[in-house]
Amino acid sequence: MAYKPTRMDKINRILALQKEGKKIKQISRTLGMSKNTVKKYLRRHQNHIPAAGDKQSRDLELEHILLGKQSSKESERESKLTEQLPKICTELKRVGVTRHLLWKEYIEAQPDGFSYSRFCARVKQYKSSQDVTLRLEHKNGYALTIDYAGKKLFYIDKSTGEMIGCEVLVCTLPASGYTYAIALPSQKQEDFVHGINQALLYIGGLPKVLLSDNLKSFVIKADRYEPTFNELSLQLASHYGVELQATRSGKPKDKAHVERHVSIIYNQIYGPLRDQEHYSIDELNQSIIGRLEVLNNKNYQGKSHSRRDLFEEEREELSQLPKALFERNKSTRGKVQRNYHVILGEDKHQYSVPYQHVGKYSEIVYTRTDVEIYIDQVRVAVHKRDLRQHAYSTLPIHMPERHKHYLDQKGWDANYFKQEAEKIGPNTLWAITSILDSKNLIEQTYNTCLGVLRLAKKYTGQRLEAASQKARQTHRVNYQILSNILKNNMDKIETSTQAKIFKIEDHENIRGASYYQ
Repeated sequence: MAYKPTRMDKINRILALQKEGKKIKQISRTLGMSKNTVKKYLRRHQNHIPAAGDKQSRDLELEHILLGKQSSKESERESKLTEQLPKICTELKRVGVTRHLLWKEYIEAQPDGFSYSRFCARVKQYKSSQDVTLRLEHKNGYALTIDYAGKKLFYIDKSTGEMIGCEVLVCTLPASGYTYAIALPSQKQEDFVHGINQALLYIGGLPKVLLSDNLKSFVIKADRYEPTFNELSLQLASHYGVELQATRSGKPKDKAHVERHVSIIYNQIYGPLRDQEHYSIDELNQSIIGRLEVLNNKNYQGKSHSRRDLFEEEREELSQLPKALFERNKSTRGKVQRNYHVILGEDKHQYSVPYQHVGKYSEIVYTRTDVEIYIDQVRVAVHKRDLRQHAYSTLPIHMPERHKHYLDQKGWDANYFKQEAEKIGPNTLWAITSILDSKNLIEQTYNTCLGVLRLAKKYTGQRLEAASQKARQTHRVNYQILSNILKNNMDKIETSTQAKIFKIEDHENIRGASYYQ
């Protein structure tokens, strides 16, 4: 057990009882101390020789002696080291500087200085005394603190199975602790603005200040006193009527509340969602919102109120949101390539336009979510913005017919032809199935099946079904057989009539089956 010093008032009581003539054993029982402790303080007092000076100085010296505090020489060594501690801590931040190196320099300057262990203990104690925090009172509705989480969340791309990483923006109202988080494709300006928009929608009002650290999407030039914000952030602040504020460089405690809530987000969102699979960023954000509701509605530990309870009071101090959210339109120009696509250079992504505009120049107007393409001041195409680099967004209506046909052909399979034949009738389904089974390499039958289905467009599905029924009676079918039946109108001849036409009349030259018996 660590040594526990005795208070000065108890030491004075020991001295007073000793003056009254009490024995050590009696003093020990009276004060509840051990006899050895009583002896120690009586011995120190007995060996003390009062120094010259006023009463206050003598009393202070006596107190140092009785409490076992440092001598004047010890105090001098302590004071000299204390003076050097700020410089020592600064030197420790430099590359290659260690405590042992600084202690050696200290001993060279003061040979009677403290030992290395005592030196390290004093340095540690000084650094701890400097690392203190101030509890701040936050005004309701004053600031929305903003920061990106250091770690990403992921969703699965259905088409490739690839894990797509998302940045997570965390926004907190310090007064209530009411928190919002959203997964974003990147930390680009438009995604940052989208995150702010969604945070303001979630809290349903406007604070007076947006406080963030020196994000590239927020600040152009960091400065302790007057940071330079980028143009988009200034436009956002003007639209909402709020002020912008950035923390000092390297001073995360300026937004300690959101720093703390980033850690909370890891525990309350990242952890519970770690094994869940999401197949789009929208699905991921839906799960995040569900976890946020749990977080904001849960009581603070050891308290009877939640973040939402405090937020209901803070809501009254928030300003009203404008009718329209802030959104910036960007524009660029591009030539329509031979593949009837234009390139959005910022994303390195290509978007289709009607093929008739190949070779013309277009104006591309885009936001975070949409892309509009204008040619000769007329809008010719609208796409959802796609951030995949070197990829294509193509609408079938923009393609020439031969290109549509080629892509359709690439998507053919046996099930497609069977489904189309079944729509016409069971006999047509039999004909298509027979053709598909007629060759070892099934792909070689696709053109024949396509030709058969096109007979339905040329002659109607009803006639093709009748022609298939005719062919089914012979147990043999192909495109040419069905085409000849339809071309010669044989599908229109009734089966009984057809049998009568081909029946041979009885006459004397026919011997019959009985002749051969």
